[in-house]
Amino acid sequence: MNINQYIKILAANMAVLIGLVLVAELTFGGWVFGSNYGMMNIPRNVSRTFDVSNLYGGVSRARYTRDRHGLRGRYEDPSRIDILTIGGSTTNQLYIDDELTWQAVMTNEFRTAKIKLTVVDAAVDGQSSLGHIAAIDRWFPLIPGLKPRFVLAYVGINDMAVSGAANYDSMQSPELSRRIRYLFVNNSALYNLYRTVRGMIRAREAKLIHGKSPYDGVLWEKAYPMNERKPASKELAKRLDEYKARLEILIGKIRGLGARAIIVTQPAAMFRLRGGWVFGIRGKDGKISTGFYEILTAINDVSMTVCREKGAVCVDLGRELQFEDGDFYDNVHNTPQGTAKIGRYLYRSLKDAL
Repeated sequence: MNINQYIKILAANMAVLIGLVLVAELTFGGWVFGSNYGMMNIPRNVSRTFDVSNLYGGVSRARYTRDRHGLRGRYEDPSRIDILTIGGSTTNQLYIDDELTWQAVMTNEFRTAKIKLTVVDAAVDGQSSLGHIAAIDRWFPLIPGLKPRFVLAYVGINDMAVSGAANYDSMQSPELSRRIRYLFVNNSALYNLYRTVRGMIRAREAKLIHGKSPYDGVLWEKAYPMNERKPASKELAKRLDEYKARLEILIGKIRGLGARAIIVTQPAAMFRLRGGWVFGIRGKDGKISTGFYEILTAINDVSMTVCREKGAVCVDLGRELQFEDGDFYDNVHNTPQGTAKIGRYLYRSLKDAL
């Protein structure tokens, strides 16, 4: 057999292989059949296990999964979801195990009360209310039969700096190379098979980027009464007006899905609320710092005002739920201890409304 015959056999085998790959992609991928997620940067078909041993106590690993639609949580059919949660990283809870998220805790609380309720998460790290609006417009219509009864928006923190979340809010990267990558990732059957196998092999692949809480064990000092507010600066007032307009649009979009909106305010770790007072940490300059309490509280006040005006279900968790040491693992992200507290609180707050 001469070299030309070898080349012809090799070319024929390559053609067959390419043909099989194309058939597999067209049959099992999203290029022709099924939902086309295009270039959207939605975490889909994800199964990862994170090492959280240096982040908080109690558990050493956290499993994080998202299904083919990008949803996290157990459900039989998208048309039978009772509560769909939207938000940023504090709702997504990347480093909290699937069974320990506040959504999972809330579901278990309802189950204990013999109320069957399906709670599913559609949060994306970094998203503000702009991103939630984009998700309803661009992502949710691609999920077959999606018809939640309620959409719970856990909002506020990311709206403090909307411009910094623009890459996430558009649902697409501004970089052409990344958009092309997501076009391939969202549609390629072979790539998703590779990613699944890789995830199984690399069970402890992640090095955590979130930091350990610097607030546990500090001395909290009384700063000022919770009802004592400083006037908002012109810049903050403008940002609050813009947030108000976005939240009004978001609630309207949720109603457009045929769902009722639940608006929940957010807490942070840099201050404590006790007995009607704000507590902070005394710095080297002798002043008591309360982090971004005033800005976050102003955002949360807008959330509750718009919520009441629009007739949504309003839960002022940021003001009403008291947090302690061990509830956060950094400035804003909760430990399993904190997510359990949030899940139980949401159950108590929503059981009558639902």
